[in-house]
Amino acid sequence: MIDFKIYKQNFSTEAERLGLSNEVIELLLNYAQSLNSHNFPIIYDQSHFSKLVGYRYGYILCICNSPDVFYKEWKITKRNGKLRTIHEPLPSLKEIQNWILKEILNTAVNEFVSPVAKAYTPDRNIRDNARFHKNKKIVVCLDIVDFFGTVTYKQVYSIFRQFGYNKSIATLLSNLCILEGSLPQGAPTSPMLSNLIFYHIDTAIFKFCKERKIMYTRYADDLSFSGDFNVGLLISYISNLLSYHGFSINEKKTKVLSRGRSQQITGIVVNEKIQVSRRYRKRIRQEIYHIIKYGLENHLKKIAYPKSSIQYLHHLMGKINFVLLINKSDNEAIRYMEYLKSIYNSYKTLI
Repeated sequence: MIDFKIYKQNFSTEAERLGLSNEVIELLLNYAQSLNSHNFPIIYDQSHFSKLVGYRYGYILCICNSPDVFYKEWKITKRNGKLRTIHEPLPSLKEIQNWILKEILNTAVNEFVSPVAKAYTPDRNIRDNARFHKNKKIVVCLDIVDFFGTVTYKQVYSIFRQFGYNKSIATLLSNLCILEGSLPQGAPTSPMLSNLIFYHIDTAIFKFCKERKIMYTRYADDLSFSGDFNVGLLISYISNLLSYHGFSINEKKTKVLSRGRSQQITGIVVNEKIQVSRRYRKRIRQEIYHIIKYGLENHLKKIAYPKSSIQYLHHLMGKINFVLLINKSDNEAIRYMEYLKSIYNSYKTLI
C-alpha cells in the first residue's frame, strides 16, 4: 500500500499541469484511493496497464482480440484414462498473467477467498484440507464437473469490478485471463480466479453446514464434508446451490464413507490419523524394492520409462515428498528419501 497522502499531492500537481479540471482530478483520486485501500495496484486505463506490465499497448490489444493465438494446446492423461486438455499461455502472456496473479489476485486472498478453500492459497495445502475431517462418523466427497470450464467471462469480469476497477480495466483484465469464454486449464491466473469466484458459494455452504454441525472444506473442485448428518439433505442442497450458479456435481464421483470403511479425502486417509493411502505407499515401496534389487538403470529398462534417470528420480522423490507433507515423521518415507538422494547425488556428479 502506497502513502496515499504523498501520492495525492504528486498526482494533483501533475494533473493540474496537464490541464485536468478539479472535478476530474477528484474523481480519479477517489478511484485510486478505493483501490489503494485494498492494496490493489492503481490502474487508470489500458495504456497505464501496458506500462505497468512492460508490454506495448498494441501488443496487449492483440492478445485480447485473438487470445487463442497466444496459447499452445496439449493433452495429459487423467487417472481414469481420459484426456485433459491443457492450454498453456505463451511466455509473453504468461508473464502478464503472473503480474495479474501476484499484484492483484494474491492480494485479494484474505478478504475475498473463503477460509474453507484450501487449494491455490499461501499457507494452505492438501493436508490442511484433510485434517478437519479426521475420525468422523460420515465423510462425503463431492466433485464439480469441469470446474474451470464452467466459469464464465461474466463471473471473471464481476470479480475485477468488485475489486474496484473501472469497466475498461475490468474488461481488459478479464480478456487476458479468459479463453473461449472460460478459465483456461494451464493459465497461472485460473486457480486463484476460481477461488475468488467461488467465495459466495463457499460462504453459503459454510453457513448451511455450521447450522448442522457439519465440517466443510474445499480443495479446488473437491468438496468434502464430515460429521453426523442427513446425507440426502446435504447433497440435495449442494446440488441445487451449484446449479443456481451454473455448476454441477459429478454424480459418478460422489462418495459417502462411513467410519467402518477407509475414509479418504483427495487421496488422504482420515479415519484415525492423517495418512497417505496404503495403496499409494505400497507403490512407492515396490519401486524402491526394484531399484535396490535390479539397480536403477535396469529397473527403468524393465518398466520402459520414457524419460531420463534424473527425471524418474525427481518423479519418485516427489511422491515421497507428498507422503512427508501429510506425515513428516513417516520413518519409512524418510529412509527412502535419503536413499534416493544418495543415488541422485551420484548421478549429478556424472553430468
